Amino acid sequence: DALGLGQAKVDTAYTGMTAAIDVVDEIKAKLVAALEEAGYVVDLARDGMDGLHLALTGDYDLVILDVMLPGLSGWQLLETVRRSGRELPVLFLTARDQVEDRVKGLELGADDYLVKPFAATELLARVRANIVLARMRDHHARWRTALIDSLQEALFVCDETGAVTEINTTFVDMLGYDSAGLPYPPAYPWWPSAESDPAAHREVADAFADLMDKSHGTLSAVPVTHRDGHRLWVTATFTHAEDPDTGRKVIVGTLRDVTAEHYVVLRETALAALNEKLAQADTLADAVAAAAEQLRAVWRARRVVAATWRGGEVPTLMCAGEAAEWGTLSDERRGQITALHDRELLEPESFEPGEAGIALQHPQGVLVIHLELNERRHFTADDCTLLTVLAGRLGQGLQRVHQIDQQRETALALQHAILGPPTSDGFAVRYQPATRPLQVGGDWYDVVDLDDGRIGLIVGDCVGHGLSAATVMGQLRSACRALLLENPSPAAVLSALDRFAMRLPGARCTTAFCAVLSPGSGELTYSCAGQPPPILVDGGGVVVLLDSARATPLGVAHHGVRPETHTVLPAGATLLLYTDGLVERRRVSIDEGIDRAGDLVSQHRGDALDALADRLMTTLAPQDGYRDDVAVLVYRQPAALDLELGADVGELAQSRHALRDWLDEAGAGADEALDVLIAVGEALANAIEHGHRDHPEGTVHLHAVVVAERVYISVTDTGSWKTPQAVPARHRGRGLELMRALMKDVTIESRPTGTTVQMHRKIA
Repeated sequence: DALGLGQAKVDTAYTGMTAAIDVVDEIKAKLVAALEEAGYVVDLARDGMDGLHLALTGDYDLVILDVMLPGLSGWQLLETVRRSGRELPVLFLTARDQVEDRVKGLELGADDYLVKPFAATELLARVRANIVLARMRDHHARWRTALIDSLQEALFVCDETGAVTEINTTFVDMLGYDSAGLPYPPAYPWWPSAESDPAAHREVADAFADLMDKSHGTLSAVPVTHRDGHRLWVTATFTHAEDPDTGRKVIVGTLRDVTAEHYVVLRETALAALNEKLAQADTLADAVAAAAEQLRAVWRARRVVAATWRGGEVPTLMCAGEAAEWGTLSDERRGQITALHDRELLEPESFEPGEAGIALQHPQGVLVIHLELNERRHFTADDCTLLTVLAGRLGQGLQRVHQIDQQRETALALQHAILGPPTSDGFAVRYQPATRPLQVGGDWYDVVDLDDGRIGLIVGDCVGHGLSAATVMGQLRSACRALLLENPSPAAVLSALDRFAMRLPGARCTTAFCAVLSPGSGELTYSCAGQPPPILVDGGGVVVLLDSARATPLGVAHHGVRPETHTVLPAGATLLLYTDGLVERRRVSIDEGIDRAGDLVSQHRGDALDALADRLMTTLAPQDGYRDDVAVLVYRQPAALDLELGADVGELAQSRHALRDWLDEAGAGADEALDVLIAVGEALANAIEHGHRDHPEGTVHLHAVVVAERVYISVTDTGSWKTPQAVPARHRGRGLELMRALMKDVTIESRPTGTTVQMHRKIA
């Protein structure tokens, strides 16, 4: 008290030989007397180990070590105290006055070094100074610790290798990892697992690389894992600095828990994405599949199982991620999904770490969503809330999709009834409305068999989209078909349709292309009312645009008779009729789109018509889908020949005449036609004789098509052939050799339901 230090506890630890015990006791007695006179409380240690025990366990302001005598070294005691981590001031009392002893004591961590003999006043002064300094250091240390721990953000300090060397209590509370585990080298234990969640691990590793490379900055929200296993999202602010004592580089940063904010953003983003998926879904199955995939993306799940009960015991399963069927799931998994089905709707359940699910109302029953995460982490309350919100939105969306699906089925039935399938061979058609979700539009195509054997071809485009345009389209298409049957002249048909469109609300500015085709000669008569020019590609790949006989769209004032012109489709030519939705794009010339379509037909003129039509629709489609209705009609001259013959040799003459006429239309030379006729005659005769020897009531089908200057023939019967003889008869069995000599790649494929012979050859 007299020295202004208050009452302090001082421990004296002595090491030495028992031979000098009297001297030691005298020194201790004088020391204790001086210290007690100054108001200090003194604990005496009987030997060095007692002193060490007091130093490491007692609550003292100062440790005094007497290292005058040999024995248990005072240096060792000091080293032990310093290794313990306690910030205790240590005063050496010693008779060793050598410089190297002083240096050694100070290097080992002594705060003061007092050489005997010394005066009591000097001892007291040194005690006072050390205690004051110790208390000051302790005050600053506690003040620094209090300041750091008072931060509401988690503080961390990293060394130059990235190892975390210091943290505050907020860090411990946030992540669950305390100072007992320091230092934490990278990869830190709170990083997501690289095995179970590689995407999250890579995201955190990339953020850590920025922290090490940049001098300062802020890291956006990254996922971390609490010590108990649940997922957190944190942002980090950091800066690089130097340790004032060592000059080594350190990184000082703070973490902020943004899990709540992350889930708010995630909820809004996921809802928007789910709404978009549901809006794009055409059927309930599409909607469920899209929702399962979206939920998998939200939680980065390994698999999302969507099980729908429609009254039966076994649900219909749909998976996003790893595929599975109800029978391949484990008994435990099936039990979990069934338990969810029996629970209250929209009540999430987390069975164990990494798995959760929920049940919701399906328009046709109950839908169960079961999530299997990549990590075996806890499904938090925020996760459950988000799952409930998304499941609720999904349930509402499924009801809407179901209603629209029913409306769409009605609309599509009406549209298909209006359009109808083509009634002539040699055509491929495609129709793609732009309007969702009803999928009806104002474009149309039509193929009309006329009374004189010619074929009427029409492609049209009403203004607008959707149901209103479809109603106008239906009336125009019916009127155009009736006009063609009455007067098969394209110019006359469009002129009459012009007057009809002027009186029909919504029909003005409709564009149309009308043509009459003579399949035998390939002659095409056509007239165009504002429609993009059809594309004609001959067998050699030359592209020609049919851009003659053009006039204004329908329903617009037009004076005089509409123009009409003629052309001839050469054998093997491909004709493409289309509406502008196929080739017109924003900020791109329509001529460029037409050229692209022509090049595509030219490059793939050897494809079958259906394959060519599919290629046109997929290759020319914009990335975000067609924004306008599209109608496509593809024809190849001549049309494919299809004959159904009875299994009777009397039918061969008729088939021979039909095939000869078709080969003439295809442009085959006389010698080429003769080769084909002989080969096909052999194939038909074999089919009748061998395939139907026991079943003469059967049929034989002949199919012939010309593609890119090559004729393809197939002959199919419905019977069963005899097993070929090991040694052919002397005067029989030459038909196959003859076919192979006259044609290319002759193949015979036999099945229980019949045999098919296929062959082809090039024509000039």
